Amino acid sequence: MKQSATLARLSKKTVAFLAAVITLLAGLSISTAAPQEASASTRDSYADTIGNPIFETARKKYGLPKDMKDGATLHAFEWSFKTIMENIPDIAKAGYTSIQTEPIVKIKDNRKLGTGNWYLNWYYVYQPTDMSIGNYVVGSEDEFKEMCKLAHQYGLRIIVDSVSNHFTSDFDVIADKWRNKNYFHEDKQISDYNNREDCTQHKLSGLWDLNTQDDTVTQGMADLLKQTVADGADGFRYDAAKHIELPDEVFGKQSNYWNTILKNGAQYQYGEVLEDANVREADYANLFWNSSVAGGGITDSSYGHEVRNGVQHGNLSASHFTQHNKVSEDKTVNWVESHDNFANGEANIPQELSDEWIKYGWAGVTAQKNGMSLFFDRPYKDGGTYGTGGKGTYGNGSGPFTENSKLGDAGSDLWKDPEVVAVNHFRNSMIGENSNVSNCGDDLCLMVERYAGSSAQDGVVVANANGSVKNLAGTSTKLTNGTYTDEVTGSTITVSGGTITSGSVNAKAIAAFSNKTRSEKISTAEAYPNKGTIPGTSKKITLRAYQATNTTYMTSDGQSGSYSDGDVIKIGASAKKGDVLTVTVKGTGADGQAITHTYSYTKQGDPTYDPSDGTQSPCDKYCVTYMQKNGYNPDTYIDSEETDYEGGSGVDATGVSIFGDGVSNGKVSRDISSGNTSLTLKATVTPSDASQRVTWSSSDDSVAAVSSEGKVSLKKAGTATITATTSNGKTATVTITVTGEAPKATNVMYAAKPSNWSKIYAYVYVDGSTNNAKWPGVEMTAISGTDTCGQSGYYYDVPDNLAGNAKVIFNDGGSQQVPGANQAGISYNGGTVRWSGSGTTLESVTCQTPDVAVSSVAVSGSGVSNGKLSLEKGKSAQLSATVNPSDATNKTVTWSSSDASVASVTGTGYVSAVKAGTATVTASAGGKSASVTVTVTDVPKQPMTVWYKPASSWKTAKVHYKANGKWTGSAQQMTLYRDGWYRYTIPDTAGGQVRMAFTNGSAWDNNGGQGKDYRVSGSVVSVSGGKVSYSAPSFGTPMTVWYKPDSSWKTAKVNYQANGKWSGGAQQMEASCGG
Repeated sequence: MKQSATLARLSKKTVAFLAAVITLLAGLSISTAAPQEASASTRDSYADTIGNPIFETARKKYGLPKDMKDGATLHAFEWSFKTIMENIPDIAKAGYTSIQTEPIVKIKDNRKLGTGNWYLNWYYVYQPTDMSIGNYVVGSEDEFKEMCKLAHQYGLRIIVDSVSNHFTSDFDVIADKWRNKNYFHEDKQISDYNNREDCTQHKLSGLWDLNTQDDTVTQGMADLLKQTVADGADGFRYDAAKHIELPDEVFGKQSNYWNTILKNGAQYQYGEVLEDANVREADYANLFWNSSVAGGGITDSSYGHEVRNGVQHGNLSASHFTQHNKVSEDKTVNWVESHDNFANGEANIPQELSDEWIKYGWAGVTAQKNGMSLFFDRPYKDGGTYGTGGKGTYGNGSGPFTENSKLGDAGSDLWKDPEVVAVNHFRNSMIGENSNVSNCGDDLCLMVERYAGSSAQDGVVVANANGSVKNLAGTSTKLTNGTYTDEVTGSTITVSGGTITSGSVNAKAIAAFSNKTRSEKISTAEAYPNKGTIPGTSKKITLRAYQATNTTYMTSDGQSGSYSDGDVIKIGASAKKGDVLTVTVKGTGADGQAITHTYSYTKQGDPTYDPSDGTQSPCDKYCVTYMQKNGYNPDTYIDSEETDYEGGSGVDATGVSIFGDGVSNGKVSRDISSGNTSLTLKATVTPSDASQRVTWSSSDDSVAAVSSEGKVSLKKAGTATITATTSNGKTATVTITVTGEAPKATNVMYAAKPSNWSKIYAYVYVDGSTNNAKWPGVEMTAISGTDTCGQSGYYYDVPDNLAGNAKVIFNDGGSQQVPGANQAGISYNGGTVRWSGSGTTLESVTCQTPDVAVSSVAVSGSGVSNGKLSLEKGKSAQLSATVNPSDATNKTVTWSSSDASVASVTGTGYVSAVKAGTATVTASAGGKSASVTVTVTDVPKQPMTVWYKPASSWKTAKVHYKANGKWTGSAQQMTLYRDGWYRYTIPDTAGGQVRMAFTNGSAWDNNGGQGKDYRVSGSVVSVSGGKVSYSAPSFGTPMTVWYKPDSSWKTAKVNYQANGKWSGGAQQMEASCGG
């Protein structure tokens, strides 16, 4: 970063974020080495592996290369040692020669790491605080030793990522032994990356740069690396290697750093040397090559850039895979993407580069005869194929993370994809053979041939990105005559006379044709996190499966079932402190083998720090100091489902209340006309031994916004509800009513952000000690509008004490700034000004807001379709109006109804159906309107037919009932139907419950001894002998008799004989229409 000499040093808060971002420019990765109590004896890694019969037997079993430089390395990005151990057998099957770990030394702590999320946390493994082995992401030194031992039993070797250039940016958390500024270069940022002295002797991204000319530092790092090899490591990646001077570069004092620390016993070592001017790539490559028993080199970042330039944009031209311009191929480490490319969002790589195209790139890089290949394993279900996270921007270290996994978990399953594995096996079987890269017909088909003059030795990898099968017949080749088999599909090609005469490759597929194929199939069933504690109420466990069937899980707290890859369960909710819970996963592998794994987790009752899995609560003293110093609230960096907060012992909150400035009966009013635009709220949680932590939120941030500490910023007139929520969901609210208008700021800077900046900051200062904030200043606030101010895009309200004889430097929070490095800022003497985004002058502006006319109004709402709405009488609907454009000056909406007796409407668009008919409801704003035709229909009646069969002694039957909330005035006469059943129809029940009782005029049915009321619902009910059914009684075949008597008759009865019996008397007939 470049800045004026007058600027204050970078704040620790800022550089923590910048540390991740500058990687692409400068080659950032952090892992440090430290002096042990006694220097370890030097282990010869090469002799200890290649000279070990057990190692050699395993290496040959899996067909792995003798030398690490000839193989492929799996970068287990953020995997813990335990996770690596669980996957070692499959890594060997997959044909990787080596595994690269993250930095393994003690690192800077961050409260958010207690939840294990990637967001804002992934890069802390690259911020060392000590030179001792073990950290909360990867595991302990004992686990490291165990992992190395197991790897060697499978013929694998371990590369450790070493941050030997710097420590963390926060000097106060550096271990006591190293918290001495003599052990670091001067506290000055790099300003010119092309100046070798500046690049190697000053701070990268604010990180404390180790004094590599100091003998104590040099010996400490040498001891650490020797100890790491003694523990089982076989190689090193040196992070930010170009920022450490070469032995012949003397800047004030001779450096013996590289010549000392590289003599550590490792068999392979390489440096991260990212391209730039004056880097001396070849000299760095020779340094690592000559200092390692079995080869070494540097990252060929320019080659990787060219590979990505092809695959990211859908092109497999051979030219993208053959450009090693900086250093000879045998001294290179090559990749499709690195963790920096991905996590820092280089050129939209995370979003645009899918698994499919990563595989094509891997085939083109790895099938060749070149340096070591490095496969970066993305986080689980992250980037490209799966999408990217929405939090933050790449510039503040958030990365593209979707948070489908935790730090320490295994990443994407792509590393064991059958096509990736086949390419690894192909590479391992072709060591020493010639290589030729060409296209097979078009730029979507890439062919890498390896040949030695024999069909038993030759082979070819073909990557076909076409959407159709690629017929290879007629393709020229350097392969010897013969037939070659694809490891992935078993298909073959035939070669004769320098031409492929038959054979093809499937659409969007990779084939590895040779006569040296392997048949390993990799299947997994796993659970992550795979160890640790349950420090809070419960713990989320992600169940994983790859190329496995019949996958099931079972927990010791009673959960079980089948699962699919990515399913999440919770354990421990009912467990007590000290309980050990287990999760067992099972499945059937692709080759039929049974897979079983059991994982254990211990319930923690009180807040604790668990170094075994990185969960930590509460924040320890280093974390608290760091958070408070840099303006963070540690409470906001806690996952409530994972962590038991400070002050609690697993006790749930039963309630919460809010008090504070002006709060009375849950309300507070404030007039902001005087400039009093803030107030502070506090919350009390009951009982007192429950967690006192709450989260704050506002229903309308435009009126009143609330911070995580309960500080409320009042912005404009209106009403907002502020809510405090406990960790278990209890809430309390305060209604804030804001009146008046806040005084307009008199000193405002507006600015247009340059197109190549992701953010814009204003650093305003009067002298070396008076400024608006530590560098890079205050981030400007984004705005939008059509006036001369809003069109600028960003603004900053300047404090009164900086409104005269001040200067301002606009910057992106990184290396870009205006004015440039070592130049004074732009003069500012108060008032409202604007910076155009270029140049070094500020222009005075007057903000004027022209009226924006309403162009249209649209009405929507539940049930509205094609401008129509149907409602039953008594129902209602909420309509809403959208005024266009969104920045129209007059957006006030008025509502009206053409007939309020049919459908009425309130001022907020709430429509009520009054009676049957049609009415038009209209929304108007700014001279424009839109309408909805509302049709109101009567509610259909819902009658109930009541059947009743009394005791045989009853001569008649009546029913007394209550429907729609009203009783009948008296018992209603029922009509004798047949077989002793009486019938009566209640005209309308409105679908509700009906109470009824039956009488013969002198006695009541006592409902089987329970009282005389029956409570029923529905359209049909039958009552007999105290029992109720909801269907009509069944009879024989009925006969309907119609009889029209003389008009003088007032009634009519019928006496009939049926089934051989008379009715016993004339039966009353029912009156019907027309007499």
